[in-house]
Amino acid sequence: MTPCSCDKDILKIHIDSENAEYESETVGKYSYDIKLPVKRKTYKKLILYVDNFNIQTKGLSHLSYIVNADILEYNSYNSRSKGANTVLASIFAYASGSGRTSDFALNYKNPTAPIQIQNIPDYLNITITDIDNSGIDLSNAENFWNLDLRIEAYY
Repeated sequence: MTPCSCDKDILKIHIDSENAEYESETVGKYSYDIKLPVKRKTYKKLILYVDNFNIQTKGLSHLSYIVNADILEYNSYNSRSKGANTVLASIFAYASGSGRTSDFALNYKNPTAPIQIQNIPDYLNITITDIDNSGIDLSNAENFWNLDLRIEAYY
């Protein structure tokens, strides 16, 4: 997927588990009102990048952490939903949390993997699940995460 040869706006979104408008941390659900200061009404192409995802997993025994969002990837498929892909990132722990004494912070960096989307979100719902699609309880004070998204909006 190559970007079009036109001008673009770069829109950055930083969200974290501690500052959601709505949260249900016991099942890993978070909602955010995205208030971008300037954006055009029409864009020719929107490309989303996950620049960073960091999660502190101390005390958790999950081996997988999947970041799901209500942003539909254009022309995609997800075997779990049997429809459009909503997964932004996947991280797999090195070992079970119950046996670990270090490496509690897991990181995902993939600023070059494009995700073509159809619109810029005004509201964003994030769910952190395991590979079996069960919500992960992040209500412990030692568990938190942050996510950096970048949208290249071509006009």
